[in-house]
Amino acid sequence: MAKGSSSGSAQSPKRKNSKSSRANRNPPTLNGSDTNHSRSMTNAKTEHTKSVPLAPPSTQEPWTLKNPIPLVLEILIIFQMFFVTLFFKTFRVLLPKLKKSVKGNVVLITGSGRGLGRELALMFAHLGAKVACVDVDQTSNEETVKLIESKVPGASAKAYTVNVAVSSETAALAVKVELDLGPVDVLINNAAVIVGHTFLGAQDHTISTIININLLGHFWMIRSFLPSMMKRNSGHIVAISSISSLSGEAKLSAYTASKWGVNGMMESLREELRDHSHNKIHTTVVIPRLINTSADYMKSINSRLPVLSVESAAKATVHGILTNEVEFTIPHITYFTNIIRKLFPVNISDSIKNIFYVKVLLPPQEDQDSLPNMSIINRTVATN
Repeated sequence: MAKGSSSGSAQSPKRKNSKSSRANRNPPTLNGSDTNHSRSMTNAKTEHTKSVPLAPPSTQEPWTLKNPIPLVLEILIIFQMFFVTLFFKTFRVLLPKLKKSVKGNVVLITGSGRGLGRELALMFAHLGAKVACVDVDQTSNEETVKLIESKVPGASAKAYTVNVAVSSETAALAVKVELDLGPVDVLINNAAVIVGHTFLGAQDHTISTIININLLGHFWMIRSFLPSMMKRNSGHIVAISSISSLSGEAKLSAYTASKWGVNGMMESLREELRDHSHNKIHTTVVIPRLINTSADYMKSINSRLPVLSVESAAKATVHGILTNEVEFTIPHITYFTNIIRKLFPVNISDSIKNIFYVKVLLPPQEDQDSLPNMSIINRTVATN
């Protein structure tokens, strides 16, 4: 006992001296607290910010199928719904579909400076809609508005110069359009750039900008205009996708990835809207085949099948929007042929693609920067 006591007393002065020396080196702070307290707090924060490992999988309760009997009944109900829907769809083939009116509605179209966007703007103006034309190219976009005013007397159309890849610009656009024309009823995200490139040959900023415009541009536009639609529980969001979202082509990897992303984003958005009871906001994904939007564009494409004219693609797009189609290809048969092709073994599927080929022809390197879409990409890079 004495030995233990002696040992304890021998160590105690060291502890006192150690604390005393630390106290001398670190005087109390103004509020009277010791810096040791702040050190302990710092250490606690450091430990708190350390990554916490994930818990291992639970082994106590093995995974089982939940509610198997109701599941069987739900599957049977789906089959019943399928045959009922098929019955009514058969009649709809023979009978014309009902089209909603957009007269007096505000229809906003991105990429309206040329091609499909311009043609859509003209068609909706003919239908009596107030058209908000949005494009990054101010000159061509204002030409679209002048064209509408000359071809559709009394039409209401206004041009807005916006880069959809910049979220602050799309947010400001939502405020301007509502002040000028009113809340947007139909949002058509059409703006996109297509640039051919090899997978390893493209510059980093080219790939990222294609994704920013073609995919993130949809996000920023929808996030800017959806809140107003949800307040009114009314609206229609349209995404112009591409056949590349169903069947990828060589030398279009960034463009193809962006369009696959658009399809997935729109499907996810639709599911989110369906979670809201009594939702009346519609979504539509348009998946056209190659469209002859520009001679410059077509010089880089070699397609065995004829490409779509801008007029036919716009007409089919407007029809799908007015009939509240959820997703459709132009032409419609393309959707089914792609599904059937993927059911075949890979070698047969590849042979089908070889027969109905679409080849991207890359221009010489020195000519690429002069292409219209590359100028848009370079302008977007400079903006960001």
